[in-house]
Amino acid sequence: MIDRKILLDNAPSVVGQQVHINHTECEAGVDNKRRLYIKRTDRGLVAYCHHCNQSGFASDDDSRLSTWINKPTASVTSSTKPVIASLAVEGKLWLHSHYCDPTKNIFNGVAGERHKVALTLHNPEQQPIGWQVRNLAPNATPKYTTHYTNSSSKGDAAWFHYFSRTLVITEDYLSAYRVNHDTSHSSVALLRTALSDKTLRQIHDLNFEYVLIWLDPDEAGVQGATKAYKKLNHFLPSTTKIIVLGIDKEPKQCTPAELYDTLI
Repeated sequence: MIDRKILLDNAPSVVGQQVHINHTECEAGVDNKRRLYIKRTDRGLVAYCHHCNQSGFASDDDSRLSTWINKPTASVTSSTKPVIASLAVEGKLWLHSHYCDPTKNIFNGVAGERHKVALTLHNPEQQPIGWQVRNLAPNATPKYTTHYTNSSSKGDAAWFHYFSRTLVITEDYLSAYRVNHDTSHSSVALLRTALSDKTLRQIHDLNFEYVLIWLDPDEAGVQGATKAYKKLNHFLPSTTKIIVLGIDKEPKQCTPAELYDTLI
């Protein structure tokens, strides 16, 4: 039986999601090929090791597991337009902490909400298509709420595109903004870890010479980068150079000098 603690320490947070990791203390020997699979079901966690053929289970009765099963999502989409206002001090400090200039007109506050920042979303033609609102309050859920002005834009990525030869793909908005601001490369924030078919078509039509994938260095980000690479490699012309960047922090966490040295 696989150690219950391994399941709890590596459990995915969404029902139906599966992760695979190295099985520590595997009875069949050292596992460095991530042969242990852990999946969350509606009844708990199930696991199976393809190296030693052992299985494992953790039920919903575990208080820690129950907390994770009921964990709210980090982001939701809403059809309600936020009431845009000036940034509060909290929003300005958050932007400064990520090397962003709060005076830029793409950053706004939300009326009556001191702990919220409204990030303006644009399509590749730099037309506004909505806002992503970041909730800065401690333990806020959801952390992000995305609002689109038109139903045809629902789920779209956020673009910073100025006809450069290089595109950098990121997960979050501030990372994409920082890449574009500090390097002049075009950038697109997926606002998730998955590359949608619409964003894929947009990347194809813009005919970049280089496409760099820089998602977050967590399990979901690594898996998302691998899937994005496969889709891009299949769909883009063979002349397009596609590179996955394995960097241990997000673009928004880098100083301007670090971003420049990494991407230029």
